[in-house]
Amino acid sequence: MKLVLQTFSLALALVIGFSGCSSTKYARDLNGLSSPDGQVISHLSTSNVALHFLVGKTPIAGDATLAKTVENFTAAAKAEGATKVRIVQSDVTSWYLVFFPFSLLITPVTSNVAGEAIR
Repeated sequence: MKLVLQTFSLALALVIGFSGCSSTKYARDLNGLSSPDGQVISHLSTSNVALHFLVGKTPIAGDATLAKTVENFTAAAKAEGATKVRIVQSDVTSWYLVFFPFSLLITPVTSNVAGEAIR
């Protein structure tokens, strides 16, 4: 029982420590190819990690909603010099079964938006 409690505490500390994080990864070498919409500057993938209340409904620490992740994605694309974006994939996952039943109340949530920054 003590080992289970220690493992749970460590996992919870890690989730809380990484909640509220947003990161964007870039792939800039596209071998000179363009898209029908213009010259692709780079492919971007933005990910958010957060803690939300009641199975992911309301953000508590950070914000991993789709709206916030798209906002972070477009801000990163603008910083690359893009005037247009094409979102090719998005996903939001509520991890309410990870620390069941505790995670029904406070839920780890991850989100990702990927696409192209176009000039």
